[in-house]
Amino acid sequence: MSKFREPVIYSFGRTSFVVDIDKQVLRQTDKPENEISFIRDLTDFGDHYLLAWNENTKQATTDTEEAAAYIIPQLVQLDPQGMSEKYSIPVEKLQSMSDFEVIVDQAALAGRKQNILPQIDIAGEQFVVDLRMHELRHAQHFFPVISLKSFELTNDGWNYEAFYEPLIKQVVEIDPKLLEFPPGVIKIRLPNEIGLDPVGAAQIYGMDERELLRRYPIQKELKAEVIPLTETDIPRLIRQNKEQLQRDHQENMQKARPRNRHRF
Repeated sequence: MSKFREPVIYSFGRTSFVVDIDKQVLRQTDKPENEISFIRDLTDFGDHYLLAWNENTKQATTDTEEAAAYIIPQLVQLDPQGMSEKYSIPVEKLQSMSDFEVIVDQAALAGRKQNILPQIDIAGEQFVVDLRMHELRHAQHFFPVISLKSFELTNDGWNYEAFYEPLIKQVVEIDPKLLEFPPGVIKIRLPNEIGLDPVGAAQIYGMDERELLRRYPIQKELKAEVIPLTETDIPRLIRQNKEQLQRDHQENMQKARPRNRHRF
């Protein structure tokens, strides 16, 4: 069980804030719904942040006439112990690092800048993620290729899901009339494009790469989640199909039953 830590409090002007390294925000102590985002509201200069602050509204502002400028320390300076525990980096080493260098794996970023594409483990095999081609290619044989277009996006937009057959290494369609669990088929869930390759997503969609990486850092080991078929719609579909089959059988029996003949 993790040891409870007293929240780190930082104050400027006439206001105090809780330092939240998980959400990367300063949260006003007496008004928790009021937050200052290190990503959205502050300008990162590497060794400090600059905040344009409206003291009356207690909000970050772009209005220079109403703004007071404050220099805000980096998170590694505000909460070195918390950052050390979260990112498994010794406190001593943090002293020479910026927030971006801590939050975003620099070795992974350097590799991605050299056009080394990320890989994801799908049912024990590695696939190369190529967002520009909208596909996943087998890392060893470069075949088969799985199109990202064959996946369904989840309702929240953060994941892709599909039924998958590991033997043929392909996304498969489920027979809508099935009466039993399809043999050799699993359901997989993997991150959306931002989760798969934030650098590639930023390039393709014209997003700010640095800001996107702060929000969604490169994941070192991507692995597709396997969802048990019992937790999908398949059990319901099987049940409905069996019930329909039984109804059809009863209707056929009714039709086949001999009718009473008239006597003459």
